[in-house]
Amino acid sequence: MSRPASSRPGWLACYDELIGAWSRRSGNRHDAEDAAHDAIEQLLRGDASVAVKARGYLFQVTGHRLIDRWRRQRREQHVPLDELAEHDQPAQDDPDAPVRASRLADDLARVLAELPPKCREAFVLNRIEGWTQAEVAACMGLSKNMIERYVMRAIEHVQERLREHNP
Repeated sequence: MSRPASSRPGWLACYDELIGAWSRRSGNRHDAEDAAHDAIEQLLRGDASVAVKARGYLFQVTGHRLIDRWRRQRREQHVPLDELAEHDQPAQDDPDAPVRASRLADDLARVLAELPPKCREAFVLNRIEGWTQAEVAACMGLSKNMIERYVMRAIEHVQERLREHNP
C-alpha cells in the first residue's frame, strides 16, 4: 500500500500518519503525541544520518517511548482512597501512626541531606519521582552506570541510617 505524497518536508511529512497510527495502537492520542514529540526531539538532536530515514526512526522511537510510558504507568498505578473497597482501605487502629510517619519523613529528609548532591538527586528522581535510570542519566548529563551507582549508594545509606524504623 503506497503512502500519499506530502508537500511537507522531512519528518513533518509523516507526522499525521505517526500520530494516527500510535493513537490507534495506544488508544490515547495524548500519550501518542507526547511519545512522538519526544521521538522528534531526539531525531532533531541526532546526526544527519538518522534524519534520512526519519519515518522509520520516528515510528520505532515513538513505539519505544509508549512502551516506557506504559511500563511506568503500570508500576505507578494510583487509586484514590475513597475509590477503594472498604476492606482494602488502610486501617487506622494505631493512634501513634501519624506521629511515627511524620518522624520517618523528617528522618528521611535528614538522611537524604547527608548524601552528596548528585547522589541525592539521582535517588530522588529515580526512587521517589519514578524516573527510569536512563531518564535520570539524560537529565543529569551522566552515564546510566553512574546513576545506578549513585542510586545503590543512596539506598544502602538510607537503609543503614533508617534501620530503627524497620519493624
